[in-house]
Amino acid sequence: MDLLWFLPLFIFFYMTVWFLVSLWIKRRDVVDLAWGSGFVFLAWISLSFRDIVLDERAYWVLLLTSLWGLRLFFHNYRRNLSKGDDWRYHHWREDQPNWCNDKSQRFQFCRCFIATYLQVFLFQGALMMIIGLPIVYSLRLISLPLFSVNYLGIMLLLLGLFIETVADWQRYQFLRVKENSNKLITSGLWRYSRHPNYFAEIIFWWGMFFLVLGASNSWMLVVSPLVLTYIMLFVSGLPMEERYRGRPDFEEYKSHTSALIPWFRKRGK
Repeated sequence: MDLLWFLPLFIFFYMTVWFLVSLWIKRRDVVDLAWGSGFVFLAWISLSFRDIVLDERAYWVLLLTSLWGLRLFFHNYRRNLSKGDDWRYHHWREDQPNWCNDKSQRFQFCRCFIATYLQVFLFQGALMMIIGLPIVYSLRLISLPLFSVNYLGIMLLLLGLFIETVADWQRYQFLRVKENSNKLITSGLWRYSRHPNYFAEIIFWWGMFFLVLGASNSWMLVVSPLVLTYIMLFVSGLPMEERYRGRPDFEEYKSHTSALIPWFRKRGK
C-alpha cells in the first residue's frame, strides 16, 4: 500500500483507539498524549516506506521529531497525572448511570459522543497530517545534501526544543509547590513571555519547514508552520488567556510581559 493511502488510515485508527481510551477512563485530555506520540509514529512509518538512501536530513528529521514528540508525551502525562480532566474539556460529562433508560439523555449522550470523536480526536488527527507534512515528505521522498537554508532549520529546531523543554520544566516545578496551584508563573522564561512554550512550538515547526526547504516543490510545505502558527495565535494558544481575564494578578502580569516573543518587561505606568 502506498504511504499516502496508509497514513490517513493509520491516523484514523490511531485517534479512534485514543478516543476509546478516553471513554474508558472518562478523560478527553488523553488526546494530548496522542498528539506528541502521533508525530513520532508518522516519522517512523514514513521511514519504513523509504526506498532511497538515507541522507543527513533524514537523520535530523527523525531524531528531532522523536525527541520533540516523546518529550511532549511524557510532559503531558506527568502534568495531567495528578489532576482531573483538562479545563478545556469541561463539557465532558461523567458517566450518567440513568442515561440508557432515558431517551432524552440518550440523545444528548450520543450527540456528545459523536461531537467529541469528530471535533477533538479526528480533527486533531487531520491537523497532525497537515502539520506533519514536512516530516513525511522528507523521510519518504528526499535524498539530497543539506543546503545552507537547512542549517537554519536545524538551529531553529534545536532552539525551539530547548526553549519548550525549559519553559515546561519551569512551569512544572512551579506548580509542584502546593501554594502555587492557583498562581501565575512569572519567573524564568515566563518573566519575558506569557507563552514561551507556544513561541518555542512555533519556531520548532518553522525550523522543520526550513530543514526540508530546497527540495523539489518543498515550498508548498509552508502550509505546515502556517497552520501551526494560526492555531497557537488564534485557536488553542493565546486565546486560552481568556480564562484569566479580570484577575488582578493576570492583568498586572499582562501589562508588563510580552504575549509571545520573549522580550524585556515593560515599565510600569
